Amino acid sequence: MRKTLTVFVMLARLLGVVQIVIGLCLWFGIVRGLVTLHTALGSLFVLAAWIVAGIALFALPRRGLPLLTLLLGALVLWFGMAQVTLLPGSMHWAVRLVHLLLGLATLGLVESLRKGVSAHLATRGE
Repeated sequence: MRKTLTVFVMLARLLGVVQIVIGLCLWFGIVRGLVTLHTALGSLFVLAAWIVAGIALFALPRRGLPLLTLLLGALVLWFGMAQVTLLPGSMHWAVRLVHLLLGLATLGLVESLRKGVSAHLATRGE
């Protein structure tokens, strides 16, 4: 279980950094043709976060943080898909900012789950 957790946490980290870079390039108009790639990698990022949350859901005695991660991942996914239609015009920067903050929060929760599961497994001697 520890190796699986490590693989998906590392994948979430990598995808999170790539998503931030591509997202900022899209935001500032540096590259416009990467929207489809950003969407696909964002879906993979959420999937990796959900897998980490699923591992934590069964490994940890408390379920709150894994469930919050599952919920936040769904919100990031929905918000990313719907953001084009939300607040078009001069206030669209707020939608982009919220999307960025939701993604960063999801990445932070993945890190918290990794730490919690690793500590829990260490106390059990696994």
